[in-house]
Order: sequence, then structure tokens, then C-alpha cells
Amino acid sequence: MEQPNILLLLTDQQRYDTLSCNGAEICQTPAADELSGNGVRFTHAYTPISLCSPARASLLTGLYAHNHGQLANMGNFNGVFANQVLSQTAYPKLLAEVGYQTSCIGKWHLAREGDTEQWGFDNWRPFGDWNRMLQSEGFDYNIARDEVQRIEWGGTAPFYGRSKLPAEKMMEAWVADQAIDLISASADSNQPFMIAANFFGPHFPYAVPAPYDTLYDSDSVARWDNFDDQFVNKPSIQQKEMLRWNASHLTWNDWQEVIAAYWGFCTYIDDQIGRILDCLKKTGQWNNTVIIFSSDHGDMLGSHRLFNKGFHMYDETHHIPLIISHADKTQEASICDRFVSLVDLMPTFLDLAGVEVPDHLDGQSLCSFLTGQEVADWRNDIFAEFHGYESTLASVRMVRTKSWKYVYNPSSEDELYDMVSDSAELYNLADQLGYKHVLRRMKERMVNWMRRTNDSIVDEEGWKNNPYDLYVSGREL
Repeated sequence: MEQPNILLLLTDQQRYDTLSCNGAEICQTPAADELSGNGVRFTHAYTPISLCSPARASLLTGLYAHNHGQLANMGNFNGVFANQVLSQTAYPKLLAEVGYQTSCIGKWHLAREGDTEQWGFDNWRPFGDWNRMLQSEGFDYNIARDEVQRIEWGGTAPFYGRSKLPAEKMMEAWVADQAIDLISASADSNQPFMIAANFFGPHFPYAVPAPYDTLYDSDSVARWDNFDDQFVNKPSIQQKEMLRWNASHLTWNDWQEVIAAYWGFCTYIDDQIGRILDCLKKTGQWNNTVIIFSSDHGDMLGSHRLFNKGFHMYDETHHIPLIISHADKTQEASICDRFVSLVDLMPTFLDLAGVEVPDHLDGQSLCSFLTGQEVADWRNDIFAEFHGYESTLASVRMVRTKSWKYVYNPSSEDELYDMVSDSAELYNLADQLGYKHVLRRMKERMVNWMRRTNDSIVDEEGWKNNPYDLYVSGREL
């Protein structure tokens, strides 16, 4: 079988519910909808960790964070975790070994950017190139974000605004320009390409170029079902995060304006993706390119009155968009409702290229779903972890089924949510006697996952001696 081109389109901090093909009624994403129309749309795709560097390392290596070692963002905790992932095998290196021309554009957020020997990307086009382009044209690249009052530096919320850069000079347009350049250059090549095009947006600060910043009317934004969460019997760090990000005073009217701008940001990025798809068609590569669209994690965006992401496991930050468009665009569109994860993309890329998938990976290839095959032994739950962010180290674990979500918080209240009757995750049932049997089953799922993936916080002796109560690191779960 001929090796297809592989194009990864990865946004940063984009919610599942921002795609019109995923049910968004106001925010429009025609390019993503087109990919969905000739591919597989995954309705239960999740990030294994809702933080940029660790999530990207999981995509790169097919491993959970506790196995690849990148436990936090590059600069967090004085960078002590920054180089851990260097011991792991990355998919571009394996693809390059079987003849792929491999390229990385845009956001990297991991160690040794530009190191071809380490990672296997032949061609690097980092954001520094975009900065230099702006400077050569007389632009101050800092203006793209500074005027939206970056609240982590003491500005006032609601931390969004119009970018002073025109739409065609934004980072996202530059990423699309670079992808178009690489695709055009490969049109007459017999060598397949793998291009990872990594956009900055719609990550905060939400600096959105005109006219996208006013594309959607803020009055049309319907109130989140969980906006009025009272955090009863929930870890106090969730409310502390609201204070840390200077977001506790925001009213729903404030959030409506932020959300409308965020949606405009999503549509702007989608338009840039549309330009890339047009290039594939014009160069005759539309029908031999597998296109993957996803995001590293989501965004709270006012859900539970929270901002950004952090010490919580709500679906708003963990449920992500994922669409894989077939190389053969004549194949019928389909929907997959099985639980899949970013760790599954690395083995999927290898499978597409005909490369043997290493045995040590945590992820599984999604190729069977691309050809309409039913996978009898596929997972029926999904897991995530968190290890800390900027100011605090922590160990948080989550297991979710279609019906239930259990969150293990070692130093605070555990959480149990009925995802059928309480999809907004408002009511923590973990201490309710009537749900003790559910809690026990979810704990068992979690410990089995920890054992299977060599998560070091599981206490093997506690598990063996008391399999019903379940222990982790000497503490009863």
C-alpha cells in the first residue's frame, strides 16, 4: 500500500463544543466540517493531561505523562521536568526512517526545538521565524497580545481584545502560510510528507484580529449550565484558581464577551485551515493526504466560573475535538463514539505509514476505525492525570466512563459525577452512601489502569491486601 501524506493540524486550548460539526450552534467552522464530511469524527476524544507541554509530549511519544516524564510545562518548577521526555522515541523519527519528509511548524513547547537528530523533524519552522518576519516588516510582534491585558501579569480581566496585527500577519496565518509553502514544494516529489502544523490559538490571551473579534454577538452566548457552581464538597483549590487568575469577580455578561471573542478566534483559525485544504486540492494532494485535526486540551472559559485550565478534571478542559479525514476522500463519513486519547495518535501515524508500532506504547492505533472496522476489545473508559501547574505540585487522577467520572484528589475531596444526569458536573456524589458501590467500581478501574500503565503512585501491597477498599501511595482511595 502506498504511504499517504500525513498532515496534523493542532490547535491549542480549543474546546470540543466549538466545532459546528460537534453541535456548536453559533460558532462556525466550515473547514473542520469539511474534514468531518469525508472522515471520522470522534465524539469521545480526550487529552491525557490538560497542560500544553505534557499533552504534546504524549502526542509525540504515545505515552502517558507518568511514563514520558514531562509532568509540567517547560518553565514550571524551574524547568525540572523540561528534559524528561528526551529519553523517549518520537513518531517523526520513526517516520523519517521509512522515507517521510517530516516538518514541524509553529508552537513546540518542548525541549530542544530545532533538534533534528533528537526528534526526527527534517524541517523546523518555529514561531521565532514569525517574530523575525514581523520585525523585518516593521511590526512589533509583542503588540499581538499585550494590549489584551494578560492577567497573570496583574492586568484586569476579562483578558481579551482586538489584536493590533491584521489577520494576515497573525501567528495562525503564518502557520498556514508555512504549511502551504511546504505542501506546494512537495507536489512533484515522490517522497511522502508528514507536516505538524501547530497553531497558537485559541489559547488565551484571546487577541483576535478584526473582523473576527466582533464576528459573534456576545448577547447570543447562552449561559453555561454550570456557571453558578457553588463548589459544594469540592476541592478548595478550584476556587483558589479563580482567585489566582483574577476571575472571581466576573459576571456572566463579562464572560459572554470573552466567549464571543474566543469563538471568533476559533473561526479565524478554521479559515486558516481552509486555506491549507485549498492548497492540497490545488496541488493534487487532497486524495492522498490523511488529515488529522485536534487540540492539546480544552478551556474552562467561564464554565464553573473558572478560567484557563488547572487542578480539576472537568470535561471542558479534557474533552477535545478530533477528526481524521481519509486519504481517499471518496470514503463515507462516519462517527466513532469510542473513547480515544491523544496517546493514540502516535501509533496511528506509524500504522498509516506501515511502521511497526512499538510494544511499550500506552496508546493504540485508530486505523481500524478509519476503515469502519469494529474493535471488540477497545477500551470502555478513559483516563487523565495532573501533576501540578506553576505554583503547586499535585497528583490528580481521573477515570471516566460513559456514565460516571471519578477523580482522585490525594490531599482533598475525591469527586464522583453522574455523567448522564449531571453532565455539567455540579454535584459531587463521592461521599454519598447511596453511591458507595459505584465509587468502589470506579476506584477499581483506576487502580487497574495505574497498575497496567506503571503509574508509580499505586501501592501494590495495599491493592493486594485490600482489593475492595483500594490503596494508593499508602492512602485509602
